[in-house]
Amino acid sequence: MSREIKKEDKDKIREMLVLRAKKRKPLQYILGEWEFYGLPFKVSEGVLIPRADTEILVEQCIQLMREVEEPNILDIGSGSGAISIAIANELKSSSVIGIDINEKALKLANENKILNEIENVNFIESNLFEKLDKDFKYDLIVSNPPYISKEEYETLMPEVKNYEPQNALTDLGDGLYFYREISKLAGEYLKDTGYLAYEIGYNQAKDVTKILQNNNFDVLSVIKDYGGNDRVVIAKKAVKTENFEEIEEEEDVNLSE
Repeated sequence: MSREIKKEDKDKIREMLVLRAKKRKPLQYILGEWEFYGLPFKVSEGVLIPRADTEILVEQCIQLMREVEEPNILDIGSGSGAISIAIANELKSSSVIGIDINEKALKLANENKILNEIENVNFIESNLFEKLDKDFKYDLIVSNPPYISKEEYETLMPEVKNYEPQNALTDLGDGLYFYREISKLAGEYLKDTGYLAYEIGYNQAKDVTKILQNNNFDVLSVIKDYGGNDRVVIAKKAVKTENFEEIEEEEDVNLSE
C-alpha cells in the first residue's frame, strides 16, 4: 500500500539531495548520525566522521584487552568518541579515557556517551598528555591521529577536504608528527606490560614501525584494512633486559677472589 509523502518531507528530501549532489556534502553530516561498530553515533561538521576501517583498530584493541582484568585505556584524539565508546561498550570492566583539544568534538563525544548509555568512559580536554597524571599507568594507549601529509591533503575529495576538520586529517607536514610525539612519551604512561595501537596511512607502516622501535617499543603486528592496505600497527613496551656485560664483570671478580 503506497503512502503519500507530505510536502515538507519532499522538501527535506530535495534539500538533502541538493546538498549531496551539488555541494558534495558528506551523507553522514546530512543525516546527522552514522553507525560505527554496531552503535549509533551523532556526527556534525567540525568533527571527523567515523570510518569503517577504524573498526579494525577497535577490534584489535578489544582482543588485546579481553583477558586483562579491569583494563585502563587511553584514546588520544578521541573526536566523536567512536573508538572510546565502542571499546568501552565491549569491555564492560574497562575504564576508558578519551582526550581531545577540540571542544566541539568533546561535546559531541559526551552526547554519544549518553546516546549509547556508556558509563565506563570519560572525555577530557588535553593536548596529548599535557593534562594527564604521569603517575597513572594505562594498559593500552590507542590513537587514530591526523596522519595525512600536507601533499596528500591537497588531493582529497571535496566531500572530505571541504567539510571535515583539517586538523583532524593532517598535521600539515609529513603525516608522521603525532606518531613521533605520542611514541616519545607513551612509555611513561604505560604499564610495563602495556600496548600502543595506532591507525596508520596505507604507506606509513615502515616509518611508524621505525618511530616505535626508536622509542623502545616492539612492533608486534601490522594489520591490513578491508582494501588490503596497511592500516593498524600494534606495539608493546620493550622488555628491559639486564646489562649482561656488568653481570659478566661481576662474575669475573667473584671468580678471581
